[in-house]
Amino acid sequence: MEVGAVVLKALIGGALVVVFALLGEVVKPRRLAGITSAAPSIALASLAITLLVSGVTSSRNLAMGMIAGAIALVAGSVVATHTVRKYGALKGSVAATGVWCAVALALWAAILRP
Repeated sequence: MEVGAVVLKALIGGALVVVFALLGEVVKPRRLAGITSAAPSIALASLAITLLVSGVTSSRNLAMGMIAGAIALVAGSVVATHTVRKYGALKGSVAATGVWCAVALALWAAILRP
């Protein structure tokens, strides 16, 4: 990717971080403000610039990777909720990370692998 595209991605991502942070300030209840943190804005910026620079096919692949990562994160979070309570922080986190890796790898192999 050329330098101009990277700079544009950084500028758009930064602007979206500010917008999402402002949105997070007005969200009630306060604990939901984390949903509007930096990750969604960086993902949107990356997706928009990829669409402009590389086209629809690359953008589709990027979006599918983001969806697969989100599904893996949900699976890992569900496991973490139970294993951290039962086995403690270290063992529970290791188990959750293992589940995240397994789900992400399985989705990559089934859907995303070229």
